[in-house]
Amino acid sequence: MVVTKVVIHELLHQQFKQGKKAAAAARDINALIGWDEVKASTARRWFQLFRQGRVTLAHKKGAGRPVTVNRRALRRRFKRDRTQSAVDLSKKLCHPTTARRWLRKLGRKWRRGRDIPHDLTPAQKQNRVDTCQKLLRRHRQGRLLSRIITCDESLVYYDGRVKRPQWLLPNEHAQPTPKRLGNAKKRMLCFFWSMQGPVYWELLPRATTINSDLYCSQLDRVNTAAQVMTEQGRRKGRVVFQQDNARPHTSIQTTNHIKKELGWDLLPHPPYSPDIAPSDYHVFRALKNFLRGRQFQNDEELENAVRQFIVSKLGTDFFERGIRKLPKRWRIVVLQQGEYIID
Repeated sequence: MVVTKVVIHELLHQQFKQGKKAAAAARDINALIGWDEVKASTARRWFQLFRQGRVTLAHKKGAGRPVTVNRRALRRRFKRDRTQSAVDLSKKLCHPTTARRWLRKLGRKWRRGRDIPHDLTPAQKQNRVDTCQKLLRRHRQGRLLSRIITCDESLVYYDGRVKRPQWLLPNEHAQPTPKRLGNAKKRMLCFFWSMQGPVYWELLPRATTINSDLYCSQLDRVNTAAQVMTEQGRRKGRVVFQQDNARPHTSIQTTNHIKKELGWDLLPHPPYSPDIAPSDYHVFRALKNFLRGRQFQNDEELENAVRQFIVSKLGTDFFERGIRKLPKRWRIVVLQQGEYIID
C-alpha cells in the first residue's frame, strides 16, 4: 500500500468514527503500515478538526487575507506607462510588494531599456522598409550573398577594461575600473570581408581620420585582393559592395570611383541602420568580446591581438554566417515596419 497524506487522513477518519483515542489511533496506523509515520500530536490535531466538522484535506475557499487590489485599475496604469517602478505603479492602489508579485505572475521582469542608434522618424522607417524590400527581391533572384563584399570601421582601444560583476565577501570592496575618457588611446580598424573570409584590413595610425582619398585607395587594394580570390577560384562574379552611409563612403568622389573605375555593383543601405550592417552586428561585436578586459602597451601588441582574432575565425563558418543573416534581418525590418532590431 502506498502511504500518502490522503491515505493517512482516511485511516485517521475511520479510527475517529470508531470512537478511538488519538494516541491509540496513531499506534494502530503505524502498526498497520509497518513504521512510525503518524505522530500522536498529528492524530490529536486531526481529531480536533473532525470534531469541528472538517472531513477533507483541502483548505476552505477564501482562506487567508482577502484580496483588496483593484487589478483593473492596476492594469490600466501599467498599460499607460511600463517604465514605472513598482512603487509608482502601486500608489493609492496597493502595497509595492503586491504590485511586484502581480507583475511576476504575468511573467514580467524589471529590465533596463536598450540604447538605439537613432530616434527614427516615420520617413526614415519607411525608407528602411522600402530598401529592405528591394534587397529581398534582389536576394530572391539568387547569387547575391556569395558576391557581397562589405566593410566598416571601428575604434579599437588600447585599454579594454570594463566594469564587470565580481564575487565578493560581505565587507569586501569591488576592484575599481577607470572610466574611459574621450581622448583614450585608440586606433581605427578598417575591415573588408565577404562570405569567403577577410579580403583586406588595416589599423590606421593614431590620429588618422578616414577621408575620400584614403577610402578610395583602400578600395583599390580591396579590388586587387578580390581579383586574386577570383583567380584562385574562391569567389565568382562581379563584386557586389555593401557599405554604410558614412560621409567618406557616400561622397561623389567615392561613388564615382566604385561605379565607374572599379565597376562594382553598389547595394543601397538606409541611413542610421547598423542593425543591418554585417560588420556591426557580427564581426565587430565578436571582436569587442574577444578584446574585452585586455590591455595593450604598444602598437605591436594591439595589431597582434587583432590578427589573432582574425586568424581564429579562418577555417570556420564565422564570416559565412554573418552574411547569411542578412535576408532574415531584412525581413525583420519589414515586419517591424522599420523599427530597429534589438538583439
